[in-house]
This record gives sequence, structure tokens and C-alpha cells, in this order.
Amino acid sequence: MISVPFFDLGKLTRSQTVDLHACLDEVLDGGYFVGGPLTQRFEAEFANFVGAEHCVGTGNGLDSIRLILEAYGVGPGDEVIVPAFTFYATWLGVTQTGAIPVPVDVSPATANLDPTRIEQAITGRTKAIIAVHLYGQAADLSSIMRVAKEHGLIVVEDAAQSHGAVSNAGVTGAVGDAAAFSFYPTKNLGALGDAGCVTTSDANVAARIRSRRSYGQGMAKYDHIDTGWNSRLDPLQAAFLSYHLRSLDLWTQTRREIAGAYYEALGGRTGSVIGPLNLLDSVWHHFVVKASNRAALQDYLALNGVASDAHYPYAVHELAPMRALLSEEGLAGVFPAAVALSQQVTSLPMGPWMSSEQIDHVAAVLREIPDRLLTV
Repeated sequence: MISVPFFDLGKLTRSQTVDLHACLDEVLDGGYFVGGPLTQRFEAEFANFVGAEHCVGTGNGLDSIRLILEAYGVGPGDEVIVPAFTFYATWLGVTQTGAIPVPVDVSPATANLDPTRIEQAITGRTKAIIAVHLYGQAADLSSIMRVAKEHGLIVVEDAAQSHGAVSNAGVTGAVGDAAAFSFYPTKNLGALGDAGCVTTSDANVAARIRSRRSYGQGMAKYDHIDTGWNSRLDPLQAAFLSYHLRSLDLWTQTRREIAGAYYEALGGRTGSVIGPLNLLDSVWHHFVVKASNRAALQDYLALNGVASDAHYPYAVHELAPMRALLSEEGLAGVFPAAVALSQQVTSLPMGPWMSSEQIDHVAAVLREIPDRLLTV
């Protein structure tokens, strides 16, 4: 029986060995190991890809969120609206500034922030909204930007899973005031280690983040003009990312073709998918179905040689550190869509490393899944 792992990054990198070694040689020959021309090259390439004026490389996606909020002056006592269902780092980027994450429930169909629920969470202390583009499907940025404008709030895009996705207001990463990207190895555009960036068209924000990512350094070495952190994109990862960026459009097309095969296999049960019916409306970082009993569904998949995962098995407000924080701030609430999704979401293998035989096998297994295991 064919066995399909959830990820197989080794297979992908083995096919790139010669080119990846060439990237390493480029770094060694250049003699820059922190900052320098290769980092600047990737920053320019990715800004152009997104359609933003500026790209600032960082150490990871979490640091990118924190740096953006700090650059806009968000700090202790402020509130930032966040989706109740997302990866933990979205909230952590807020708490690291001293601000308070204020959860808003998500749409059951998209797992993204429900714009109709935002206004009721806005107070006099609200400074920003973080719009997460979960699983590769863009949030409703048109509605979110409208609410933000009416209340004088900044919009931060958490675009860690949406490289190249297009929202109803434009390309993700170029619509909000600034966007945080992750290039963790499993992302659609991944490095060979931790990496991230910020995109923005605000020159002042970009300049402040460039300073704060490197100890608050000014134009001259050892002239520190701000407080800051050590969160830089190193040239080796930048070289790998420049190389991978050339394949991103092709990889996205592959992901859409895989999603299409899965949709076809599910037939009349596509209502169980958290994603758009139009394959072009997502870059399919994950292909996620809603299970009526996740343990039973995962057992069925495993029995048939298909690995799976859950993104994510907890709503963030349920996790102990955030539960305690919300209770302390009087913000404990009920978020039924987030809780339901945390109990249902099941991610299937997805990525350009998959062979046609593996794709066909997963599709065949999906075709035979008993209806009772899916929530439509």
C-alpha cells in the first residue's frame, strides 16, 4: 500500500541539491554572513512579488508581528483584536508588546476573522486589528479595512500562510498597514530554517523596523537610536528564499491542482472543506476538512496509509497562558465557532513534494471515507 506522509521536505530539497549548494557558494563567495547584498536582494524581490513598497527581513513570523506593533506605538494598556482561532504566535506577538489580545470569533466556513463581530470588541483602548489569512485563504480584508478606517485602527496582516494569495481588496501583504510573513520550512515559501519578513508601504514604519530588528541601530554602526531586538534575516536563508521564490507560482499551481483532486474525490461532501470552491481563491497552505469525530477520521486515514494533522487542536483562548490573561483582564468570553473548529479540523497532505501516485492515493481514500466521519 502507498504511504503518504504529511510533509516530505527532504524529498523536495533532495531534488534541489545542486541549486541549494550554489546558493551556499554564493554566500561564501560574497563574504557577508549577517545582512548584506543577498538579504537586500531578497527583500527587493519579495516586496515586488507582494506589491508593497518595502520588505524588511526578520528572524521569524512572530518577531515580525511584534516589530510591526511596536513600530506603530502599540504597547502596555493597548488592545489588539485577534481571531479566536489561529496559531498561538498571532496572540504572542501582541502580548510581547505588553498589549492585550482581544479575541473575536471566526467564520465557521473560512476559519478567518468574522468582520461582523469586530465592532462589538472595539473599545477606547483598541489600537489594531490582526487579520490572519489561515490555511492560505485570505481574510475578508475589504470589510476589515472598512471597519478599521471608521475607527482609526491599524490593520496588521498575519500572512504567514498566504504567500501570493489574493483577497477581495488586493494581494495579501499589500493591503493592510503592514504584514507579517513567516518563511518557516513548511510554509508555501520556506527557508531552510527560521526566517520571516515585514512588508509595508509606509517608509517610516519600514525604517523603524529595520532599526529595531538590529538592536535599534541607526545609519552609523554603534549609533543606537532606538531600543530593539536581534531578529535579522541572514544571507544564507535569503539566498535560499530567492531561489525558492522563483518556483513559488508553479508550486501554488500544484497546490491548487491537488486541492482540485481532493474536491473531486469528496463529491457532494465538499461542504466539509474549510476553503473556497474557487480553487484560485486560496494558495492552499493546508487542505482542511471538518471531522465529526477527528480521532476516528485520523484513524481511518492512517489505516489507509494517509498521514494527517490538526491545525489547530485548541482555540487560543483555551490555552493556559491566554486563558489566565483574559480572565485577569475581564475578557474571558465564549467563541463557539473557534471551539468547534478546534475539535473538527483535520489537515491532509498538501505540497509540491507529492507525487501523482500519492495524490491519487489520497483522493481514492477520500472518495471512500464514510459520510459519518465528516461534518458537512
